[in-house]
Amino acid sequence: MAEFVLISVIRSLNELLVNEGKHIPELRGWVEIILMKLRQLQSILQIAESRQETDEGARNWIAETRELAYDIEDHLLQAISTKKESSIFKKYAHVAHLDPKLHIIEAKISALESDLRVRSLKPRTSPVSRRTRNQRRTYPHQVEEDYVGSDKDIEDLVGKLVKPDNERIYQVVSITGMGGIGKTTMAKKIYHHSNIRSHFDSFAWACVSQHWQKEDVLQRILNKLEPAKKKEISSMKEDELVEELVEVQERKRCLIVLDDVWETDVWDVLGPAFHIRRGCSRVLLTTRNKENARYVDMDAPCYLYEQRHLNEKESWELLKKKLYRGLNIEGISLDRNQSSGGSVGEHEYSSGSEDDDDVASTGESFHSCLTDEDEDENLSRVSSSRSEDDIRHQNNHMDMEKLGKEMVGQCGGLPLAIIVLSGLLITKSTINEWRIVHQNFNSYLRKGRNSREYGRVHEVLALSYNDLPYQLKPCFLYLGNFPEDSKIPTRKLYQLWAAEGFISQESQHTDDEEHYIMDIAERYLAELVQRCMVEVRVDESSGRFKYCQLHDLTRELCLIKGKEENFLKKIPQRYEPEIIIGSPSSSAVAKSFSVTRRLSVAINDDFGRNFPPKMESLEHVRSALFFSRMSERMNLQHAFEFLCTESRLLRVLDLERFDFGEKLPRGIGNLVHLKYLSLRGSRFYKLPSSVGNLKYLQTLDLRIPLLVCLTIPNVIWKMKHLKHLYLPPSHKCSSKLDLSTLTKLEILKNFDIRVSDHRDIPKLTKLRKLKSILSLGTENLAAIINCLKMENSHIKNSSFRVRYDFQSGRELTVLQQLTGFNHLHKLDLVGIINRLPEHFHFAKGLKKLTLRGSRLRDNPMATLEKLPNLYSLILRNNVFEGNEILCSAQGFPKLRILEVQGMSSLENWIVGEKAMPNLSRLTIDECVNLRMVPEGIRYIGTVRELVIANMPDGFTRRVQKVQEGEEGGDDIYKVEHITTIMITKTSGSYMQKMESRLSGNFKSPIFQSIYPSVIPKQWQNSRRSM
Repeated sequence: MAEFVLISVIRSLNELLVNEGKHIPELRGWVEIILMKLRQLQSILQIAESRQETDEGARNWIAETRELAYDIEDHLLQAISTKKESSIFKKYAHVAHLDPKLHIIEAKISALESDLRVRSLKPRTSPVSRRTRNQRRTYPHQVEEDYVGSDKDIEDLVGKLVKPDNERIYQVVSITGMGGIGKTTMAKKIYHHSNIRSHFDSFAWACVSQHWQKEDVLQRILNKLEPAKKKEISSMKEDELVEELVEVQERKRCLIVLDDVWETDVWDVLGPAFHIRRGCSRVLLTTRNKENARYVDMDAPCYLYEQRHLNEKESWELLKKKLYRGLNIEGISLDRNQSSGGSVGEHEYSSGSEDDDDVASTGESFHSCLTDEDEDENLSRVSSSRSEDDIRHQNNHMDMEKLGKEMVGQCGGLPLAIIVLSGLLITKSTINEWRIVHQNFNSYLRKGRNSREYGRVHEVLALSYNDLPYQLKPCFLYLGNFPEDSKIPTRKLYQLWAAEGFISQESQHTDDEEHYIMDIAERYLAELVQRCMVEVRVDESSGRFKYCQLHDLTRELCLIKGKEENFLKKIPQRYEPEIIIGSPSSSAVAKSFSVTRRLSVAINDDFGRNFPPKMESLEHVRSALFFSRMSERMNLQHAFEFLCTESRLLRVLDLERFDFGEKLPRGIGNLVHLKYLSLRGSRFYKLPSSVGNLKYLQTLDLRIPLLVCLTIPNVIWKMKHLKHLYLPPSHKCSSKLDLSTLTKLEILKNFDIRVSDHRDIPKLTKLRKLKSILSLGTENLAAIINCLKMENSHIKNSSFRVRYDFQSGRELTVLQQLTGFNHLHKLDLVGIINRLPEHFHFAKGLKKLTLRGSRLRDNPMATLEKLPNLYSLILRNNVFEGNEILCSAQGFPKLRILEVQGMSSLENWIVGEKAMPNLSRLTIDECVNLRMVPEGIRYIGTVRELVIANMPDGFTRRVQKVQEGEEGGDDIYKVEHITTIMITKTSGSYMQKMESRLSGNFKSPIFQSIYPSVIPKQWQNSRRSM
């Protein structure tokens, strides 16, 4: 970790010399000398870090070096900031003031160099060179959880939930066991079991964890059980939430999972919400503490299941599964007759080293470990006709299997420990590397013998952490910023990593393409996933990571190591991990360095008493992330102003979903070193012009609430380092918002041609992703299209929301040009369309299409079903005015999500056999004359969820389940294979509001009063006449 800090500071100082050299001419020579000395220290850090587990002196030296590197960077940044703000007189006065600090830094470096001789840590004579494994080039399309254990146990627990026991009806089923034993994995298997899905009507999953809030947990459960009432639920008080939850459970059969319950007081507080007098709703609970389950049983009938440890055979089976999956993710062939290298897409790489004499390639060696038992026995039979190389490889295979079984046997049957071990082994391609892991593994386990009950998991995690390449360690520790059980959006994480300086383009050497920071960051996360340090979910439409999570024990490691490395401070610090990993004095070393560099602040009712922290300076804080799970936006004006005054070295400031009143404080302009600023979801109406001082910003996120129109000063053009700009959905500027100078911009969201100049787009030569709002006349739309078609465009992914009526021949020609962009991935068309372009005029890469208020006369499915990559199709507010639509056989080959809403004249819907073969979610909403669910739905086995909203009672009765022993509705046979069927109704007043906001009714006075800047000119007359 210290090695990374040093490399990062060296990189930062080099950038300072390039970007700010003219401001510090008298310091330039000194900076160059310091850089030379830091590079010398860098060559020794690897040696010191290899000794730190057993050498307290090495640990102290590393910590001092790390803090000194930070101090050097801080002092120079302060010098630059002060001098640029000062007059000539003050400028030279400040240099005199800075000189003593520079002398102190020189003295500290000399002391560290002297200490090297005492500790016999000699610098290498040549630059540091290590063999680094190539980063992954592709990403898995599916990340599943492996389960090894008794399927009979799962079936028994499912039976307890879906039908009463002969002697007792259990309202609660509790799974208990120590951390890392697989409670949550088992609960997920039960939650998605086909019998569970067919028995219950509604489902909810809530992680409770250590730091939970009653209101938050109840809201999350109700939002899952009644998604149509989210707005009403958000305004309910606690007692109203309890009453609503009881009423829902009595009205419908609900399965509610309370995952990771720590204390008995959880049931004291939440229990009344599950005291149902009638109905068949159930609760599935997971907890580490058996007493919690027994406590629940005193209040409600509870079946207690104690999760057992895996036996030796199951443990080895799990390791093999994870290694096999890791190889598939890597793209390495498991065919023992093929080479170890694998090709993925257009990139090729080798999985091993060419220098080792006894290399057993990852693919070949693992294959031997992944065979069935009969094959395992055959491994010992070596044919006499084989060459010596074959015999050596065979011996290596057997040795790797022996080492693997010994290590997995030391994991104590804990699935998490085995999974993390697999992530470590998958990165090792030779028998020698496996032997080193085995040796280190035993050493770590000996250290952890005195730690608490699941110490083995922590020691395996610690070994995996220490094995991480230096550039991945800060990326992993950064995840500790986020609250427990957080689903961390990956794009946000990548941008945070980049702003912190964790992502380097220097290691990427390719001749055929330019590597972007976000691509490199994604590869970093992919390696953490491969090493089983991080869990991820994949966006099915793109195949890329959507969000990531930490297991609670992995998060504990994050917090422990973050504390040891003085990496992060959490406010309030309510939880201090007790496990000691490594040397007992590690925490003592951390405490000797009290300077806070990174803050993670959890907002609660005590926030005013906890922030700013007492008796502690925040002068050196580099990042501050604020998190709130409170339903109301808290006013952070005071905290914001404090940071703007006291923490001027901030690089990262994340303030999402807070209230700043009318205007963001002008003090934001003091934070001139900011690289990341997110105000997403926060409420304020005016951005101060001082934001133009933030010229180093890489990410600016201004996606404030939909109903707030933000006034933006025309200063964004000054932020010439911007890479990611997220404008508000509704915004205005006194003049055209100039973006022409943002030549490094890669992502631009909510670009509105009524506020910004479309002619700026061709000047953004690195722009890769564009989301734009278009609502001008035909000529202007045509001009914009011509700009986007220019040959020098780097755009790879574009998304448009177009508010316009396409009726004349000229207008339809423009629409045809718009739909034909090669880079078009998402299109939202709002307004009347006389006819759709032919399918061959649509971009082949189009994945998401939304039509609102189109009033088409011809069946739109005839065209849309031929789009080869369409993933999501949403049709709202009278898209089609006919009475019958047809989805032909073989149509919509990749469609996963289909929503049909507000087709008031639709009576009959025909779905051909083998149409929509990949459909997963179907929504039928407010099609008041539709008679029945299409017959063809019964043949689509992939449908997992059916939502029926605001439909007549006669329609809903056809698909509703009734009590056991009675016949269901007439259409039950069409939908009985669907695991989740949700039937909802929304009140008329709420629907009217949503219709005006979301369904394309932009002529509504309500909408026009909120969004005057985005109403198309052709609709202005109708506005005045209303």
